[in-house]
Order: sequence, then C-alpha cells, then structure tokens
Amino acid sequence: MSKNDAFRKLTLAKRLSFSVLSRHKISILLILILGGVLRFYHLDGYGLWSDEFVTLMIVSKRSLTDLVRTCFQVPQPMPPFYFLLDKLLVDILGPSEISLRLLSAISSTITIYLVFALGKVLFDYEIATFAALLCAVNSTQIVYAQNARPYAVCLLLSGASMLSFLKWTRTDARLCKISYVLSTSLLLYSHYVFFPVLIIENLYLLWLWRSGKARRPSPRPVSWKSWFVLQLSVGLILAPLFPQILRIFRDRQALDWASVIAQYDPHYENFFFFLNPSHLFFSLGLTLMIVGLWLYLKGLLGKAGTDIAARETLRSLAPTRSLVFVILWYLVPLSLFFCLARMKVIHLFVERYLILASLATYLLLSAISLSSFRKKVGRTFLVVYMIYYVASEPGTYFWQKGLFSQGVPGGNEWRETLIELENPAFHASVFLFQSPFIESNQLNFASDAQLSEYLSSPLRSFYVKDLNRAFVLLPVHWWIKTEPHRKFKTEIKDLLLSSRGFVLLSTQEFWDNFKPWLEEELPPSYEVHQRENFNSSGALRLKKIELSPMIN
Repeated sequence: MSKNDAFRKLTLAKRLSFSVLSRHKISILLILILGGVLRFYHLDGYGLWSDEFVTLMIVSKRSLTDLVRTCFQVPQPMPPFYFLLDKLLVDILGPSEISLRLLSAISSTITIYLVFALGKVLFDYEIATFAALLCAVNSTQIVYAQNARPYAVCLLLSGASMLSFLKWTRTDARLCKISYVLSTSLLLYSHYVFFPVLIIENLYLLWLWRSGKARRPSPRPVSWKSWFVLQLSVGLILAPLFPQILRIFRDRQALDWASVIAQYDPHYENFFFFLNPSHLFFSLGLTLMIVGLWLYLKGLLGKAGTDIAARETLRSLAPTRSLVFVILWYLVPLSLFFCLARMKVIHLFVERYLILASLATYLLLSAISLSSFRKKVGRTFLVVYMIYYVASEPGTYFWQKGLFSQGVPGGNEWRETLIELENPAFHASVFLFQSPFIESNQLNFASDAQLSEYLSSPLRSFYVKDLNRAFVLLPVHWWIKTEPHRKFKTEIKDLLLSSRGFVLLSTQEFWDNFKPWLEEELPPSYEVHQRENFNSSGALRLKKIELSPMIN
C-alpha cells in the first residue's frame, strides 16, 4: 500500500469520525431543544399551588439573612440554597409565576444532558441518547420543571453528584472529587429528602470492592481512605444545617403530612402500583407486557438460529457494574422510603420525594432494550414504546388541557379563587380563610407572626391586590373534636353571631363539615343564607354567608 493510499484512508477515517461526532452533537442538541420547549411552553399555564406560595413568601424576604432565617423557622423546615437561587431570578424579573418557576425549568433542561452524560459513562452513546430522549418527553419531569419547588434543582444536583462519583471511581481525578463534594453538598443544602444519593453511592462502592472491580478501571485505583475524606468533606460543609436536621428528626411526626392521606398508605400493592406513567415512567401492566414481549422475542430469536454465544455477546453490551449502579439508584429510594413508612418512622413514600429514582428508569429502559437483543430490535421497541408514552401522557394532556403535563396539585384553583376574591360581591366585615397547611390544625398561630404568615401565604401573593384585608385563619380540618378545637370553634361562633355575616374561602370538604356545625351551633332563631358562591375548577370554594334572625 502506498503512502498516498494510507493517507487517504486515514483522512477518510477522520472524516467519518468527525461526521459521527457531528451527528452525535446534533442529536443531543435536538433532544435538549425538544425538552426545553416542553418545559418552557406555558410556564405560567397553571396557577401557583399551596407549596409554591411558601416559596413566594420565602423569596420575597428583603434580605438574604431574613430568607435563611425563614427557611429555618417555617413549620416545614427547608435548607436555603434553592430559595437563594430563586430569589435572584425573582428580584431581577419581579414576582410572577414565570420568574418563580424559571429556575426549575432551566435545571430540568440541563438534567436531560446529565442523563445523556451518565448514559455515556455507564453504557454507550446510543443508550445515553435514548435515555435523554425518554427524560425529555416525560410528563413527570415537565411537572417539576414547571413547579417553584426544589425538586428539579435537586434532580440536576443529584445527577451531577452521581456523574462525579462514577468518574471518580474510574479516574480518581481531583476535579471529580471537587465536583462531587460541591454537587452533593449543594444537593443537601437544597432538600434533605435526597439523602439516599449517599446510600446509593456507598452501596455501589462497597459492591465494587467486594467484587474486586474497584481496582480495575484505572492505574490509580480508588481507596476507602479517599472516599472517607470525600464523605467527611461533605459532612463538614453540612455542619451548619445539623441543628435543623436534628429538629426535623425530633418533630418528624408533627411534620408527617403524608401519613394522613389515604393514597400514600404504605401497602404492598401501593408499592408495586406506584410504578405508573403519571409518577415515574413504568406502569405495572406495561412492564408485564414488556417482559412478555422480551420473552417472546427471545424465543423467536432462538428459533431463528441465534446461538447462546451470540446472546451472551448481546448481554455483555451492558456492563454488569453499570446495571448494578442503575438498579441501586432505582430501588434504594423506593425501598427505603417504603420501609420507613411501614415502620411509621416518617412517611416519605410520596411521588415528589421519590423523584430521585426517576432518572434511573430512563437509563434502565434504554440499557435493557438495546442490550438484550440486536440493535434493530431494541431501537424498534424503544421507538414504539416512546410513541405509546408520548401519546398516552404528554400528548393526552396537551389535547385535554393545552399543556404537556398533569400540572400542579389543584390546577388553577388558587389563581381563580384569589382573583375572584377581589370582586366587591365577596366583601364582608369578617373574612374566614381555611389554611391549606396541616400545621394550622395545631391552632397556635394567633401568637406567632411567623407561623401566621406561613399559614396565610396565599393571601400575601401577587394574586391579591388588597394585602391589608383582615382575615381569620381556620384550620385545614374542621372535623377535629379535641378540646383546643372546641374552644376555637366557640370563639368563631361568637364572632359570626356578632357580625351577622362572613366570607369563607375553603375547600368543598371543609364546607361540608363547617355548614352542619354552623347550623347546629346557631340559636334556633337564626337562618343561614348563601348570598354569593364561586366554585373554582378545583376543590376551592368562595362563599358569602349571611346570618339573619327568623321572621315570625
């Protein structure tokens, strides 16, 4: 072969390599654009919900010191990092639904790329691309991208922590150590419920060492000493949060709002049926169909002459260590939170707290599909699955609501109701407001200004023009019959009798308990007349009630 021929072949190889690289870059860029469009489309399509009002209250503090102090003092204590970042955007753009949610939308879009990067480190480019695409179109990811709460930011930081950790196990590079400590620390400075990240990483490293694989990836094998230093560094950075963490653990029963909601009961059937498209990505029925399809196709491939060696080669495309890591990532949060709820330690078996496991599903589905069969079969399956998912989830939501996700809890009920509250027809000398927060059941808000501000945060939002309107806070549940509640109800009865009328903002459930109580407690000579009524598209109701003596 002449030098010219060799040069031509080398040039051709470089061109092909450059062409493939360009296609790879274009593919992930298109996926990011798609994910960004789905996340930023109608960012204000839904009004704020109760927890977002708390975010607005916190980021509206005048100083960063006040913001941090509020994070430590609210009934549901939160670390401050997310709120500090969100305050920067709200201060620049002004308070609105878009400015509050912009940070989440940006974070969720970047998370798509992190899923791609994780897929490349764990598996290969094609698996990474499909995983990123699954993440981009997932309706649950879109929900949290359009939610002014820390979850999208935490998914971004958890992905960064996992990526840094995996690269550290392969290279022991200093940059990986720094990025790991920073991302993990900032993750826990954003939300404590993502602590299973540390458990996943420790279990995986233990598995690597027990299997002898921690010494193989690089000439500089990782050591337990190095890992201990990294964990110690994270612990030292988190030290200022220890008092808040201890307070949360001490008061965990009072903070356990999910334990009173039936749909979150930790029954075993709930554990298995939790895996459905509206929560993570799988449905139990669809998963069984997938397994059946795989078994059927394996049988067909075997009959077509696929020998054992070929199938073993296909399986080897997904390294064991990578599958172990992703399976741990998926199972640890679900199993841990389920067990904690079953043992009544604290109830965290809730969709928003289990969102950490969602990123693993995209990697698992792509890896298993493209590693169990020939590439064409795996690609075909993933494309069909994705078409089915897009049609049944974001596509259906867009057809029904004009948006690509199921939206925030309650939809537009708060926006509709608080705007209607400005109607002169709903003005009265007494305004009763049912707080949406379970802490209001403790009735200790009269002497605590910070608590009162938290419980009434919807009335202090930009939806309400008259921020000085007087109101009386009511608990979230009226049916409670303890002695403190009996005394509180007596005070409310006396207030209503003296005013002869009131406006009530509450849920329909609250009104169904409040109305019979009112009719029972009123003197026989009084009648209850509903003068005005507004029903939101959700559960919230706005009523103007008049109490008048009966005319004989």
